Amino acid sequence: MAENSKGAIAKDTVVYMIAKMIEAVVGIVTMSAMSYLFRKAQMGYYSTVNIAVTMIALLAVQWLNQSVLRYINKYDIANKKDIFISTVINSWMKVNAGVVAAAAAVVAALKAASAYSDALASFMSVYTPGVFVCGILWFITYNTAQLMIAMLAALRKARVNLLLSVITVCGRLALMVLFCMMWGSRIEWIFLSYFITDGVVSLIAMRELRLLSYTGARSDKGILAELKAYGLPLMGNQFATTILNKSDVYIVMIALGAGASGIYQTNYSLIATAFTLINAAMMRGCYPTILRKWSEGKKDEVQTLLNTAVRMYLLIAVPAVAGVWAVSYQAAYALFAPEYVEGHVVMFWVALGMMFLGLTEYSIKNWELHANTSAIFKRSMIGGVVNVGLNLVLVKLLDSYFIASVTTFLGFFVYFLLAVFGTRKHLIWHIKARSLFNILLSAAVMAGVIKLMESVLPEGKLYLALFIFCGIIVYGLMLTLTGEVRDELSIIRAKLIRK
Repeated sequence: MAENSKGAIAKDTVVYMIAKMIEAVVGIVTMSAMSYLFRKAQMGYYSTVNIAVTMIALLAVQWLNQSVLRYINKYDIANKKDIFISTVINSWMKVNAGVVAAAAAVVAALKAASAYSDALASFMSVYTPGVFVCGILWFITYNTAQLMIAMLAALRKARVNLLLSVITVCGRLALMVLFCMMWGSRIEWIFLSYFITDGVVSLIAMRELRLLSYTGARSDKGILAELKAYGLPLMGNQFATTILNKSDVYIVMIALGAGASGIYQTNYSLIATAFTLINAAMMRGCYPTILRKWSEGKKDEVQTLLNTAVRMYLLIAVPAVAGVWAVSYQAAYALFAPEYVEGHVVMFWVALGMMFLGLTEYSIKNWELHANTSAIFKRSMIGGVVNVGLNLVLVKLLDSYFIASVTTFLGFFVYFLLAVFGTRKHLIWHIKARSLFNILLSAAVMAGVIKLMESVLPEGKLYLALFIFCGIIVYGLMLTLTGEVRDELSIIRAKLIRK
């Protein structure tokens, strides 16, 4: 049965990795296009609104997403899925209604007060009512899409998630370019394209999950209390993680200006988005299976599955970090407008920090499975305080946005250490020393080969693709030569022979 579970993890992970690879490729194209469509200052302003919307969604609704992923299997096994889903849907509707009403009141108040304040008038000249309206509209479809995707992942509907991933990234890019071509460069078009695309994704997911029949159905107070008890501390954890990940954008803008923030965020987002996709793909591939086994009481299998998941994660994340170190300048030169290229220096530190954030997600599984989410919240807050504190002191003092990427790494690393030592006696993941050595050696050789190629070949999109392709081949060959992927290759050969 454990082998079947490992197979389920591997199968789902492959599907999610395909989805996230598509998202990553289109996401790279999108970031490249945005560097040409929008000025540095516009990118800085866009980033602040984007972060504000996602953080409000996180604070308002993320607790529900996390709880759905954790408990839907429990109520499915107990034949109570209908009442569980109706409770979730009713909670979602109430939260959205409250946030939209509050946001509309804030916009109206700011608009009225700007007539009496030069500072507010200047603020409203950048963050216009149109920007606010587009942001509010996107908030609704964004948090809805996130909830739907969480439910699909929990129910292991990986192929539907693959389709929705493609629609999301391609739809956003196509609409954004179309709007800018028709009506000029305005950040409103970014959020309008997000609103439309996430709305389409939400409707498709609702149809797949048959959720429209649950609107107006009754809620269960006991279920809602359980969801809040689990999800609210995790909401705090997500908030702290977002502070770790995003607060430096605001600090750079205040200390160094919107242009510096735009350069920093563009280069930061390229890597952070890619690693977020990797982390999400790996976690969605393994966590539903782990949760199912935990809910079924088969806790002896969970440790083995966790170790398997971490090894698979490191097989992907370690070469990704090494690859970013090797091609950061090439990537910025090939993908971005010239004024953004200098920001490539932040990419490696962002990649390293995001890798440790991914490892932290596996390190806190003991707390998540025991619903001890307050322990996660406390440690994530410490990491967030470290990052923000260092940024507030060092960004202005050193007059450099580069230091913000280093402090972000330090914040993630502190969070990782606190998680590892906090759970060191309970359900902590393990990876064989030989496996870790093989992965590190293979990634190092790959990075060395890329650097050697860079020394003799020029810059450009074609050469960047060549470097990445050759790096993947070298890494795969090294894993094969070291015997690290012997079992995986045996499974593939066996399937081919059966066919």
